[in-house]
Amino acid sequence: MELEKEYSKNRLSIKRCNRCYNIIAIFYILVFGVRTFLDIYSCFLGASLLMLLIAFTSFATLATGFCGVYLHKNIYPIVAPLIGSLRDTFAGSVLDLVIPLCILCSVVNIIVNKKYHWLEQQDGFPYFNERFRVQEIDNSQWNIKDPYTQNYEELKKQDNNNGQMDEL
Repeated sequence: MELEKEYSKNRLSIKRCNRCYNIIAIFYILVFGVRTFLDIYSCFLGASLLMLLIAFTSFATLATGFCGVYLHKNIYPIVAPLIGSLRDTFAGSVLDLVIPLCILCSVVNIIVNKKYHWLEQQDGFPYFNERFRVQEIDNSQWNIKDPYTQNYEELKKQDNNNGQMDEL
């Protein structure tokens, strides 16, 4: 009964983690995906090297933020706002609300990653279902042979390695 309560609590925690990951990923896709598209569009209109660099930094922010969400490594959320602020430095729009939101998403991502890594260490990860745990135990027991079967297979193996052809 205690195991079922623990699994229920862990299932709820992993659902919350996945919900946070999805919200952060949607933020990165909507904000930096649109920025990347607009920067590439303005690069084609203006055809300048600076606009290409701005488009590249927008895409790099999108990629690092998205990787930080789904790879569960804390280095990506740290780098994403840095690249985003570099983009704003190149573009000249320093007073922007996107970078503080990106920093907020990075902090939330790091906190959720910590919780997710803790959940990875718990018994029953990733499903936290008692049926899956019983099935894993049954599968591991199925592969274990009793001593009589092991002895029989060993005798059979020794007999086959004898090299004599008595039956012929």
